[in-house]
Amino acid sequence: MTNKTPEEYIQAMRTALSTGDFSSAQQLSIEAVKHYPDHEDINKSADILAPATVISVKRPMDRGWQKSREWVTQQRRDHNYLNQWVAVKDGELLAAGSSMEDLVEQIGDTNDVLLTVIY
Repeated sequence: MTNKTPEEYIQAMRTALSTGDFSSAQQLSIEAVKHYPDHEDINKSADILAPATVISVKRPMDRGWQKSREWVTQQRRDHNYLNQWVAVKDGELLAAGSSMEDLVEQIGDTNDVLLTVIY
């Protein structure tokens, strides 16, 4: 049984956060949910303070992007298209221009197109 009210838990979490003690604030939120599982503000605090969830999805490597990055790297090495914007798709140059807007005007659809400036 706890002696803390929901408001006391919330205030304790705020105090911990104000001092930069995120770990204590997180622990307090876990404890508070155990004692007050139906309290809206406690649940909201626990959601905010919960550790981040990382979801990893294995996807096949997009060879088009890799080819485009390799093309750009080669142009930088060869000093081609210096200070120009380029649009590259699947390792092939689609357009070159003085600005990104210029490229978009030239190629229209930029889906799956690498737009970058070569320095």
